[in-house]
Amino acid sequence: MNQPASNEVFLGFPATSPAGKSIQAGRETTPDFPREWFEFVHPDDPTHYFSLDLTWLESTWSCRFGTPECLGIDESFPVVGCCIHGAYIADETDRDDLYNAVAEMPAKYWQLRPAETDSYIANADPTVLEPWLEWDDTEEEDDGPHIKTRVVDGACIFANRTTDGTGQGCALHQWAVAEGRNIIGSKPEVCWQVPFSREDAYEERSDGEEILRTTIGEYDRRQWGGGGEDFDWWCTSAPSCHAPRGEGAATPVWQSMRDELTALIGEKPYAVVARHCAARAKVPAEAKSIHPAAGAAAANNV
Repeated sequence: MNQPASNEVFLGFPATSPAGKSIQAGRETTPDFPREWFEFVHPDDPTHYFSLDLTWLESTWSCRFGTPECLGIDESFPVVGCCIHGAYIADETDRDDLYNAVAEMPAKYWQLRPAETDSYIANADPTVLEPWLEWDDTEEEDDGPHIKTRVVDGACIFANRTTDGTGQGCALHQWAVAEGRNIIGSKPEVCWQVPFSREDAYEERSDGEEILRTTIGEYDRRQWGGGGEDFDWWCTSAPSCHAPRGEGAATPVWQSMRDELTALIGEKPYAVVARHCAARAKVPAEAKSIHPAAGAAAANNV
């Protein structure tokens, strides 16, 4: 006897987890769906391959931090968005860039600016940790604990909480936008990269040649590891953070985040991506794999 077809939807996370609950509530879409990928070789390096998630690059996602549409990864503290844990510093260059940004940023942009900031910069003592950074002993690796931005009152020290001054949101981001600076170099590396994920891996081609493959995709919940399912909400899969397609639609990610994508892959590879995506813009939407969050946003707009 034939069994009736199951109507169960695979959530991608346990139904009782915060991720599962958010998906079931309609605030997010499921993480597993068909994606289109674009693979090409670096114009100047035949051993450097790129694989890019076109479904993400062609989506109309945009950050809503500092607006009511940002529900935050902790529903009890939505005003700080995803800036709960502080930002890990990637390397010395990243640390130097942040130092320079703090030294140049007027105090009016930063609600939680430490009182000792000016004296620290004036003394320029490299043996003393910056007052906006802290050691994180929970992330031990072979090279020791990591440095990250300080957590103050439950979130990153650079996350402005109130509507006073420049308002809710990242102080560094607000300053960069207000004064026409590139956010790359004005914020910690991890902060301007998200919601892009970048993975570099060496692999052996079938002819025995070793190549480097750079994969660029969506920084979804799973990119955070096992803890990603514990967020109360995540924006890349939220229809509220995707503009509907069609006339008047928001700019696709490959254009709206041109600077960030170029910093991740380089100018010449970005030019390859831009030509490809521009040509695909003429392809009917029904012939592409549309990000489900963008599709849901369009449906809700009907």
